[in-house]
Amino acid sequence: MSENKWKNIKNSGEELALDTFLTVSSESAAEVAKASVTSIAGDLLIDTTSSLVPGISGVVQNYKRNRFEKNIIAFTTELQTKVDHIRTNLEAKTEEQRVQIDQLFQIVLDYVIDEQQEEKVQFMVNGFVNITEHDHVSTDFVLTYYDVLKEMRMIDIAILRFMYDVRYVSFDQASKDTYRDILERHGINYDQYEAVRRNLVRIGVFTTRTDLNITNDLNEISKTFKELHSYLEKLTNPKFKGSLPKLKEPKLKSKDDFEVSKFGRDFVSFFLDIEQNTEN
Repeated sequence: MSENKWKNIKNSGEELALDTFLTVSSESAAEVAKASVTSIAGDLLIDTTSSLVPGISGVVQNYKRNRFEKNIIAFTTELQTKVDHIRTNLEAKTEEQRVQIDQLFQIVLDYVIDEQQEEKVQFMVNGFVNITEHDHVSTDFVLTYYDVLKEMRMIDIAILRFMYDVRYVSFDQASKDTYRDILERHGINYDQYEAVRRNLVRIGVFTTRTDLNITNDLNEISKTFKELHSYLEKLTNPKFKGSLPKLKEPKLKSKDDFEVSKFGRDFVSFFLDIEQNTEN
């Protein structure tokens, strides 16, 4: 079959259909994809900007073709592990619902084709399986979730999963990684780790919970002002002959603690294939 069916994908956007990919995934996906995906890539990957610049077009097309091949093979191979689950979900759907799911599938496929990190494709498949679990999922919902995933890198996902495991997954089920393991695996330092966590706040999967110690902080601030006042008095007094006291930076106890937001927990459940065990 299958090479012809793969080649037919290039004829129209409508034929980038879920049934086609499920069929290929059922028939030794990786082998079929490797044999035919190059010709598909040649027709789909058109970059009009690069074609206007002599010498650039071939480089750009070759890069995009290679990325396309890797991502589609990874996507189809991952689908192969979920085929039975997806087919079972689709059997319970009306024809109208199947058409909608097929349209959402094509949106997901767009994200797969454009993805820079092949390792993220598995999460895109997880998300699609979750889409097929529901009778109706809006286009805006899919675009929102996949836009956030597109913006994240594997280091972001690793830190999100680590923070989620610490808070919401039982010890027996959670990864035994520490944040130091994540730093070492991804080759980043602690400052970069903190930067990633702040970025996860920016995109909404993390939030901050301020641990307030107002009374202690006010006392510390008051003490600091007294020390500063004494310092300035001695500094401006021409009769003072002793050494000036050393000023100390106030040690405030209030701090912001990072935690996974409600959206972050839903995001984890949707893409990372983890069952939530809390409603908090």
